[in-house]
Amino acid sequence: MLVADTSAWVEYLRATGSPSHLALRTAVTSGEVLLLEPVKAELLVGARSNVEVRELRRLLDGFDIELVHPRDDFEAAADLYQRCRTVGVTPRGLLDCLIAAMAARTGRPLLHHDRDLTPLAVAAGIAEAPGSLTV
Repeated sequence: MLVADTSAWVEYLRATGSPSHLALRTAVTSGEVLLLEPVKAELLVGARSNVEVRELRRLLDGFDIELVHPRDDFEAAADLYQRCRTVGVTPRGLLDCLIAAMAARTGRPLLHHDRDLTPLAVAAGIAEAPGSLTV
């Protein structure tokens, strides 16, 4: 089972044919996706219409969801941000750190299509799922 970052979901929803799209399609088909709560939120706020929101909810509600553990996950995200900065990498946002921290907590590999997530995965000690966009 894997967790997919919003970037991988965007590739999947747009059917781009990229390695991350194909890897997520395989995982979705085999029921091997754990949906993170912040990823669901990012996908829903990216919808362009109420119809698209309803379609996304229908799709996403079919997956097991991992809820944020506020005290643990936000603290781990802040720690991860600081670890990255000490090695010269400044993450673009706390949400990416939160997603990486949650992937680390669940022990699942992270599928992504975002070069910025590779250093976060390394700092968090999590595996990047095959199909991820690497540096």
